[in-house]
Amino acid sequence: MALNNCSINSGTRSTPKNQAIGTLASVVLTIKPDAGYVVSASDFTNNTGSVTGIASVALTNTTTAYATDNKISVTVDLDNSFSPSGDITLTIDIDGDAILSKLVPKTISGTYDTTTTNCTVASQSGVAYSATGIPYSEQALFTKTFTASSGKFFDVAPSYVISTGYADSYTVSVADVYSNNVYLTARTYTVKAKIPTQSITGDNIDFTAQANGDITTTSTGKITAVRINSAALPYQRSTRQIAIYGDVGAQFTLGIVNEDSTPYNFIDLNFVNGGSVSATIPSTGSVRFDINIPAVLDDDQYDFTLSTTAFSGSQLSSALDPDNNQIHSFSIQQLGDITYTVNTDASSDSRTYTSNPSAVHLGTPFFEFEGQKQVTSTLTLTDDADIVLTRLPLASDFISTNTNSSNSTDSSIDIASVTANPATLNAAGNQSITFTVVSNIDYFGTVASSHTLDLGNFIAAESVSGGGGFRQYTPAVTGAGGGLIIANVRASYNPGPSYLAGLNSKNVAIGTPNDTDLYSGTGALYGNFYGNSVSQITLSISAAGSSAIDNLTITRGTLTGQAPAQNLYFSWTGRTSEAIDASSDMTFTVGVALANEP
Repeated sequence: MALNNCSINSGTRSTPKNQAIGTLASVVLTIKPDAGYVVSASDFTNNTGSVTGIASVALTNTTTAYATDNKISVTVDLDNSFSPSGDITLTIDIDGDAILSKLVPKTISGTYDTTTTNCTVASQSGVAYSATGIPYSEQALFTKTFTASSGKFFDVAPSYVISTGYADSYTVSVADVYSNNVYLTARTYTVKAKIPTQSITGDNIDFTAQANGDITTTSTGKITAVRINSAALPYQRSTRQIAIYGDVGAQFTLGIVNEDSTPYNFIDLNFVNGGSVSATIPSTGSVRFDINIPAVLDDDQYDFTLSTTAFSGSQLSSALDPDNNQIHSFSIQQLGDITYTVNTDASSDSRTYTSNPSAVHLGTPFFEFEGQKQVTSTLTLTDDADIVLTRLPLASDFISTNTNSSNSTDSSIDIASVTANPATLNAAGNQSITFTVVSNIDYFGTVASSHTLDLGNFIAAESVSGGGGFRQYTPAVTGAGGGLIIANVRASYNPGPSYLAGLNSKNVAIGTPNDTDLYSGTGALYGNFYGNSVSQITLSISAAGSSAIDNLTITRGTLTGQAPAQNLYFSWTGRTSEAIDASSDMTFTVGVALANEP
């Protein structure tokens, strides 16, 4: 060996020839570090051995170990009885290394505490640990094992927290022991430290290990429940977690295949070289799997099969397996955008139109927006005959399909508003009307949905000279301070053989004879009844002398809603006062009187 990254000088002493040197002063040499290096006496060793004339060699720091101004004093004590006969050179052997200042060893130290319940070791406090090494090196500190008492297990796994110090300074690994592959009965912590650039003291680690669970020697082996979000998946890549619940020790097999019958790989978490997985319910009472669903370009379906047939001591609960074949299966769909259509019933209305407008909106199944999403549909209705508004359209004029979230496949969509342009009532000369419809969307379901505007509720029937065609009722409402709207007026009629009949119809066929009874009539008044109860509202019905309807009666029905948005339903009867033709006036007026007028 030798001196590395440092140097040592030499020294001389004079004494008479052939005479014992006696108490001649010792020779003191100095080891100096090279530039950028530091020294500590503890890193150097005296390997001189036995040399005539030397009694001892001692190494000491001149200041503080590894300080930038520190050197090493090498004190060579000469043998008092040594009698040199002439000049002589005494050689000592000092070996060691000066080190770079950044590699000076540092120390990390602290204590740990343990809180235990039902363990084979008692709680401890202030157990010291320390490690010294080159900065950034990893050094072992200690290992600690917690073992549950006989018949007990850790229902909550032991844990630790770095209560004082930086968590990044420590690496803690865990090794667990399970009884029957179910009960956690022991945990061993191996604690290591990353040596800091400056020594650290006073750190503390707290361990908690409480074995409060009782090991059950028998199990019914029942799988009791499955939990997973079964809503339709989007085309994009996503993850679902499935949780299987049951008695501790119950065993099962789970398999998943896509629509191409490709099985899921529970190890690689994809649909490549997959297969079913078998598992045992642990002491936590459940097993969980993350299922990675890939992105697709078209609709897909994933079929899940949970089975206990391979395990004689396990079974599915009756809720999962009502037919008792030990197999429970279900599917989750992966769907693209779902359509929501806003249109009119122009193609099926009693009159003919030259357009059948519609608007289509797309959305991801069961994606809930932050708040409601609003979409606007513009529907332009045209005809080669005048389009006459008898009243303005209402949200209630729409027929909804799969929009009211009444089942697991429906969308949740409401009509917020509908406007018409032009909006002039009973006006001639308009053969084009544009409806602007605003819809509020909570979410899209998994099936197509629609809102269809029933034009016959508020557009007069097309006038047709000669036979054929219909005349629509054109009711009006007065009283109650104004502002009420009358809508959904319908009645049935049956003039007999060779005539058209109507059932709950919004119009009367041209050609219907005089004195035809209009029966089972219905309608509704929308608006503000100013706090009056239904018994405080009086209805009357009348028609002008020019009207094609007489013998009118009206009966008040139910009142719903809260002011100012209320609905008063009524029933009515009447009779035609003339043979209905293309110019027949189908107007009648409903009068409203309130006990407490506004």
